[in-house]
Amino acid sequence: MAMREVADGWEVVSCRVKEPWHVVFAILQMVVGNPDLVPVFSTATWTVRQTATGALRKVTARSRQEARDKITNNIFDSD
Repeated sequence: MAMREVADGWEVVSCRVKEPWHVVFAILQMVVGNPDLVPVFSTATWTVRQTATGALRKVTARSRQEARDKITNNIFDSD
């Protein structure tokens, strides 16, 4: 199985969604009619492998682009 490369030299091993509750807040905003309710955005924990060394790291992000930016800047979750 080929892994997807998320950033130069890093490939995705897994991606797990942590908070899928943003839909509840979006519906509540529509029902109440108050756009000022603070929405909760889904986050996911990405496990990535450095292709050169095989080192595994984790990064929590709201999108693939945010994950890519964090990986590029070496901003990983503390283990």
